[in-house]
Amino acid sequence: MKIDALRVAAFRRFADPAAIEDFADGVNVLTGPNEMGKSTFFHALEAAFVVRHKVSGTVLDAMRPFAGGEPLVEADFSLNGNRWRIRKQFGRGSAAILTDLTAGRVAARNAEAEDQLGRLIGRAGDLQGPIGLVWVKQQRTLHAPDPDVDYVSGKEKPRGERNALQDAIGREVETAAGGEALERVRQLTEAALDLYLTPTRNAAKKNGPLDSARRKRDETRAALDLAERAAAAAEQRLQAIAAASAEFAALSAPELAARRQHDLAQLEAELASEVQRRAEFDVAREALKARLSEAESARQSLAAERARAERLSNLDQQRSLALDLEAQIAALAASLNSDGATPARLQQLSRAAHARDVADAGLQGEAARIEVRVEPAGAGLVRIDGHVIAGQARHDVPESADIVIDGIAAIRVTAAGAERTAAARQSRDAAGLEIAEILVAIGAAAIGEARDRAEARSRKAEELDRMRAKLSGVAPQGSAAIAKEFDRLLASIPPEGGVAALEDNVNSRAAAAHVMRERVDGLMSTILSDEAFRARSAKLDAARNAEASTARELARLTMRIENLKSEQAGADEDGRAGQVAALSGEYERHDGEVKRLEAEGKALLMLARTLEAIEAKARDAFFEPVTRRVQPYLNEVFGSAGLGFKDAFAIDGLTRDGQRQDFAVLSDGTREQLSVLVRLGFAELLAARGVSVPLVLDDPLVYSDDERLGKICRVLQAASLRSPAAGSEPRGLQIIVLTCRATAFQTLSGRRVSVTAWRPDV
Repeated sequence: MKIDALRVAAFRRFADPAAIEDFADGVNVLTGPNEMGKSTFFHALEAAFVVRHKVSGTVLDAMRPFAGGEPLVEADFSLNGNRWRIRKQFGRGSAAILTDLTAGRVAARNAEAEDQLGRLIGRAGDLQGPIGLVWVKQQRTLHAPDPDVDYVSGKEKPRGERNALQDAIGREVETAAGGEALERVRQLTEAALDLYLTPTRNAAKKNGPLDSARRKRDETRAALDLAERAAAAAEQRLQAIAAASAEFAALSAPELAARRQHDLAQLEAELASEVQRRAEFDVAREALKARLSEAESARQSLAAERARAERLSNLDQQRSLALDLEAQIAALAASLNSDGATPARLQQLSRAAHARDVADAGLQGEAARIEVRVEPAGAGLVRIDGHVIAGQARHDVPESADIVIDGIAAIRVTAAGAERTAAARQSRDAAGLEIAEILVAIGAAAIGEARDRAEARSRKAEELDRMRAKLSGVAPQGSAAIAKEFDRLLASIPPEGGVAALEDNVNSRAAAAHVMRERVDGLMSTILSDEAFRARSAKLDAARNAEASTARELARLTMRIENLKSEQAGADEDGRAGQVAALSGEYERHDGEVKRLEAEGKALLMLARTLEAIEAKARDAFFEPVTRRVQPYLNEVFGSAGLGFKDAFAIDGLTRDGQRQDFAVLSDGTREQLSVLVRLGFAELLAARGVSVPLVLDDPLVYSDDERLGKICRVLQAASLRSPAAGSEPRGLQIIVLTCRATAFQTLSGRRVSVTAWRPDV
């Protein structure tokens, strides 16, 4: 089969009609950017040749474009010298039309068209068959080409791919499964197993001989169990009637009933007498509580009066002390207020003294110095500022000084900083005036005396603080508050007779309480303790409950006996209890049949496993045709390499340089390349059988390096030119590559197909 043209409308990415009209023999390459619709054309091929036109649900929704519409797909293909066209309308107005273009007529419509198309391209029913082996979706090349296995879930999914390969191999390997005789034995064994077991061989087949035998055995067992239970129930009822009757007779004996009544009456009389005594005791105890309360009240009144007298005495003492402290505080406060040696004045005095000292230091720093040595001959002739100088002398000159040498000269010396000296003298004079004023305010003649007076004033202030603190401890609110409380307590009226009367009342109340306590103690000796009283009450309750329980038990036994007799009269009306022996024999027969059939099934399973072992020795013959076709391509791409298969044509691993690697551990690029080569081998094998299906690769070899990609392109080119086998179509395989990597596939020779507009109505 060769694809000649493919057309779509309202299909996935193509809301508008589009077509590829220029497919040819050999290699066909459609290149273009992402999202141009290359994969859409791949899905269109599947829709045309695999998907039925009546499809619905998610499959139909996936075909529709975002803009909406009913998908339409049309494909022209050539097969065995004839040209055909399949046109499928999906969704509303669904239809399928198969047209023989060579004859120029419609060959079939709808379901008949689907069936005839399947027969033409080698599909069975709705299965993909050979198409599923060689049409590879995007990213599918990363997974091993495992026929009839879903590459996403890894689970078996019958698609007819494995059968297509086995049919092709069967033409080349006449005895691949061990010969026709072995196959007939295997088929007979499987047919026999199908009668007994499910396809998985792990359970009995529903309604099969083994399942039926087991159900008969189980039904007989159930009937036998029911009969045995009926017989056992009847025996149990008879025993229960006898036991209940004996128990009723024991409980209802006259002598036992009379003894129970006597014991109960005696317990009730004893408890009634005890209750009377406890009532008298309770009355006396309450009277004692009242006398004790009265005595306590009298003692509290006496204590309150004594506390009042003591409080009055204490308040009187506190008031006297508070008045004395308040007088002393007033005197000290007056003395402090009249004392001028305040801390503020003392600080002012210190600042003025400091200013005067600074001014004096300035005067000394600005003064000039005259040093004179008078010779003995000049004694009495030299004067400085009128003072006669004798011998050697030194004189400081703050501003100016006059030196007179009698009969010789008069000299005037002026200091260089005279102006500064005048300012310093003025500051000193002002500080001295301020010191004098402060000393007058303090009442002191000198600074030292002023400081002494300030220290004395500070001591008086500390003494005042101590007295105030003492007053706060004695009378926080002052002597007036103490006097007020004293007057209040003094004005309260004492009881008549005073403390003596209260003491007499206390003694009288205590004596009354003592008399009542003696009565309570006397009554207490005649009654039971609380624990003994509770025990006697519990004993009476137990006796009453026992009597009531006995009455209930007699009523229950009466009802029980009547019910058991009634059940025994109506039970087992169908005679099940008498069928135990017969059902036991029938169960043994059915159980023997089950065991026989189970043994036969085990023997058949053993035979099937033996046949599988025989088939395993010849299984490699199935893989040889695929390996033979793939081997040259493996050598071209990987050098000296070998490919191993598991059961059902799944790739097991790659062997290079004597080292075997599992398919799962190979790189993404190597897995892609092996997947493409094996599918190419599948395509050649199918073509050799006469089922020529194009190899279609959607976005393949994404992870291949440039060198490997070049080798794969040469392999595809060679396969497209090589004739598969005698008796098939003369040309090589048709290969269709859909890719977005135009530069990478430049080395792949072949036709570059293009997408054009299409008018479905023409």
